[in-house]
Amino acid sequence: MKTKFNILKIALLIGSAIFLSTGTSSAQKYIELLEGSEEIQLDGKTGNYIVKGNVVFKKEETKLYCDSAYYNLVRNTVRAFGNIHLNKEDTLNMFCDSLFFDTKKDYAKLYGNVRIRDNEYKLTTDSIDYDLKNNVGIYKNKGVITSISSSDRLSSDIGYFYPNSKQFNFRKNVVYTSNEFTVKSDTLQFNANSKKAYFYGPTYITNQDIKMYCEKGWYDLNNDAGVLENNAYIEKEELRISSDSLYYSSADSIYIAKNNVHIIDTTNKIGFQGDYAVNDERKNYAFITGHALAKRFEDKDTLYIHADTLYNYSDSAGKPMLMQAYKNVKLFRGDMQGVCDSLIYDKVKGEMNMYTDPTLWAQNAQLTSDTITIFEKDNRIHRAFLRKNGLVATPVDSTNYYNQVAGTFMNAYFDSTQIRRVDIEGNAKTLYFLEDEEENDTVIVVNRQGMNRIYSSNISLGFVDGDIETATYRENPEGIVYPISDIDKKEERVEQFKWNIEKRPLSWQHMIYSKEEREVIISLYYRIMKFI
Repeated sequence: MKTKFNILKIALLIGSAIFLSTGTSSAQKYIELLEGSEEIQLDGKTGNYIVKGNVVFKKEETKLYCDSAYYNLVRNTVRAFGNIHLNKEDTLNMFCDSLFFDTKKDYAKLYGNVRIRDNEYKLTTDSIDYDLKNNVGIYKNKGVITSISSSDRLSSDIGYFYPNSKQFNFRKNVVYTSNEFTVKSDTLQFNANSKKAYFYGPTYITNQDIKMYCEKGWYDLNNDAGVLENNAYIEKEELRISSDSLYYSSADSIYIAKNNVHIIDTTNKIGFQGDYAVNDERKNYAFITGHALAKRFEDKDTLYIHADTLYNYSDSAGKPMLMQAYKNVKLFRGDMQGVCDSLIYDKVKGEMNMYTDPTLWAQNAQLTSDTITIFEKDNRIHRAFLRKNGLVATPVDSTNYYNQVAGTFMNAYFDSTQIRRVDIEGNAKTLYFLEDEEENDTVIVVNRQGMNRIYSSNISLGFVDGDIETATYRENPEGIVYPISDIDKKEERVEQFKWNIEKRPLSWQHMIYSKEEREVIISLYYRIMKFI
């Protein structure tokens, strides 16, 4: 956001432009007509001295040159016409077609093709009014300030300047351009003491690499920092950041976004949203909290990750490398959901580690263990490693039974969105409910036959549509089949059995909003729909 505005110099040009500005009590109060005019006449009716040819007036260190003038000593007014040139200490020059100055009313006005310039900048406008009593200058019919030595240019329909307080306000169709940036705003205010610029109304700040927008904001030239507020956003190449408030410090290379934060990175196909976010470009990391949500956009679906706080780490080129999620972690994708207390996702390795009571759902299968590591291939889940107390459970339709596969270590392999194979190492156990189907007058009747319980050191299972299709038991398998009516309750479920279906995320909205918040959102939606 480093704009390097030269508004300070532009503003000081305007502030020093009026040679008629008030000074101390000992300052010169009257305008002096210098010798050398070609003709002087006195109009007895008006009391005006009509001065023509090589007319030169002086007030303090400023001289006024013109073709002719009406000079009234009684009223102490001057009306100057033709080729007007004011010169202040040989550093500031002012030109216009005509000028009026009333020292009693402390009022001055410059008309027609007004041009003010110093060694660096030039102001052009149609006319300028100056109230010396309140020390306020105004142009109301468009003004343009341009740099003599660079491409800096500022234009607006209306300009106010207050030299005493060094406050300068530009209104309506304000446009500032330089080699680096273009700023378009409804209102731009600048204070030369604090060196802060304030924006009001729709404001666009753009260059070849970045586009910024706000409806209110400020920029501190001293600290090279600023804030964009109200529908604020920053677009940079394939990155877009939007929020209610955006702060940026060039010195610290830090972005801070507050409220309704949305970040979209189309190059890396990721996005973030939340209530508060910080991005540190020097340390190549960012974090987001409050309704925090990370999104990874895939070809056919989107993976959502929610936590109390999300951290994202990138390499020097800005490419995401590692994401950490802490407290109340939830995952959602159309074919997979999960929960845990903390998560680390290594984008480079394609590896996601879930810690503390992790649970993963893939269609009708639930996977639990002490920790779960998900391995990806082509941005799709390829394998899930269940470390200690691993369990894969699927419900048996219309019953309170569950098919269960358990063991010390487990590898679950996925084909697209379904479990294809499960390899169990150490204390392997399978509990599988036997059934057959009968078709009776186009109605399929499922008969539960019993439960098959098998223990073995290692087991490999093949799955089709979520059901066990093949099984290979290694090293002294031991099993028993219980009739459905004689199942031993102690063996109906493995020791580490748990069924956490109530924790399963139903959508990404359910992950980040409380029940009360969802009710408010739904109520607001229906109220809006009534007017559509």
